[in-house]
Amino acid sequence: MAGTAAKYIVGAGVAAFGAAVGFSYTNPAWTQRKFDTSRCPPLKYDAIPTREMCVQALAAHSSAATALDVLVIGGGCVGTGTALDAVTRGLSVGLVDMGDYAGETSSRSTKLIHGGIRYLQKAVFQLDPMQLKLVAEALRERTIMIHQAPHLCHSLGTMVPCYHATELGMYWCGTKLYDLLAALYGGTLEYSGFLFPYEAMRVFPKLKKTDSDNNALLGAVRYYDGQMNDARLCYSVAMTAACYGAATVNYAKVKQMEVVKDDKGDELVRTTVEDTITNKTMSVYSRSVINAGGPFSGEVEKLANSGEKQLEMFPASGTHIVIDRQYCPKEHEAMVIPSNDGRVVFAIPWLGGCLLGTTDHKCDVQSNPPTPQADVDFLLGNITPFVGDVPASAVKSAWTGIRPLAMPKSQKLKSGGTQNIVREHVIAVDPQSRILNITGGKWTTYRKMSEEAVDELHKTLLKGKADLKPCCTVDIVLVGARNLDKVASIPALGIPADVHEHWRSNYGDRYEALMAVVAKDAKLLTRLASDSPVVEAEVVHAAQSEHCEHVMDFLARRTRMAFVNVAQAEAAVPRVAELMSQVKGWGGSQRNTEKTAAYSALASFKGT
Repeated sequence: MAGTAAKYIVGAGVAAFGAAVGFSYTNPAWTQRKFDTSRCPPLKYDAIPTREMCVQALAAHSSAATALDVLVIGGGCVGTGTALDAVTRGLSVGLVDMGDYAGETSSRSTKLIHGGIRYLQKAVFQLDPMQLKLVAEALRERTIMIHQAPHLCHSLGTMVPCYHATELGMYWCGTKLYDLLAALYGGTLEYSGFLFPYEAMRVFPKLKKTDSDNNALLGAVRYYDGQMNDARLCYSVAMTAACYGAATVNYAKVKQMEVVKDDKGDELVRTTVEDTITNKTMSVYSRSVINAGGPFSGEVEKLANSGEKQLEMFPASGTHIVIDRQYCPKEHEAMVIPSNDGRVVFAIPWLGGCLLGTTDHKCDVQSNPPTPQADVDFLLGNITPFVGDVPASAVKSAWTGIRPLAMPKSQKLKSGGTQNIVREHVIAVDPQSRILNITGGKWTTYRKMSEEAVDELHKTLLKGKADLKPCCTVDIVLVGARNLDKVASIPALGIPADVHEHWRSNYGDRYEALMAVVAKDAKLLTRLASDSPVVEAEVVHAAQSEHCEHVMDFLARRTRMAFVNVAQAEAAVPRVAELMSQVKGWGGSQRNTEKTAAYSALASFKGT
């Protein structure tokens, strides 16, 4: 009897998988998510509030009578996402970060919006439901991210070269299961498929026809995920929150937090914040605090004098490098490379280069971490079997970020290190300090993490203290993407084609703001580097309108020059400093200080 039941179960499973495979050759639009932007409230400000306006808005909450509902600490993807979720649900919100938006981990990702096909493999072979839940959630969220900012995010074909029949079968079955999960959870982009050897070579001309054991290329499996410009996306989330009324302030360092009581005896948090641009200090009152400090969350907990820690942090470093474009597949095609340590390395076309990543090592927390040469060598060593030797001169930039991996304190780190920690997020509430801590997760699930954090905040620290509207960030469109249809598809007279495309993809419907800068001074169309699409007008625009306070803000995050080609970024430092000084009113001493700081920060993009 049991044997018969088992046969039925296996048969049903095979039939379901077969049906899924057949369905995956139909129109992907049938299972793609539909969005309804009418669910979202109108913006409070059509124009992005300046940093000065945001500082004034934050300073207005300087007493118990004017307390915010929540102060978010951390300007990375989770912090900005939480601020956006909270403000669109009717809460009064402030956000501060000791550095720039996406100043640390959130600008140093693999630039992928992915469901995590590697996690799916673990879910199947290790029978791990947590990994499967993570994949399903991320598959749903990736389509939402592309909807939120289509100028910064797009679908990306990813090919897996196969030289053995067994791996070809395994990857093909795995990607079909990936498609099925995406269809079930409203996360379909495009369906996976198979590339014959000649098709794979056409997509990636440098791909070797045989592997190191002289096995012939049998073809490649292609599946689809998404790609983003992470720092620009994080900035856009922050500015969208600001346009809805959140007081978002970068370079605002938390110096102290203490729980106080108002006239009614209700507990509030008084946070002392230093504006490191003006060196002025303010007190900000709030009914609650969300700690979204990423790898620096522990430092925030110390400032709050909280009790026993509820989370165990396992910071892990991840290194990426950018090499010459020729070592990558053609545009909008990435490649997955099995690595020597059981992980995978991605080779991804990005902003004119080929991005390779990543590594995974337990590390100490530090700002702007250096890049170990051993990590650079590891990444180059993994792509060499597929494309041949890559000279050191091909490396244009290298950087390392710190993942804020976390687990409940009761859970222990398994053997194999940080790569075995499930990329799930963790939320822990500290009623004594009136702080909600959120950490872990990954870029792709930032929106869902933010929604869950605000839900939990309302159930606990804000219970009975504030009304909460339904979450609408599934349907929201970020600033820069709200009027994309009005951006010309062809460049205006005098605008080079590559500059035009760069402006469209980097700024979206803010394109006209750059045109206005150029209209005042046509000389600002001068490039900052001869073969870069970044022009001087962007420096002026960023300094005036994008909360860009330092030279490195521009080189690393408002544009991505430091990440794409560090030599070009170094060469641009003097001119960027000069243009910003004209907007900001810097004297010669401050301009020199900015240049010195930029050169020092850029040194970490060279490897050690």
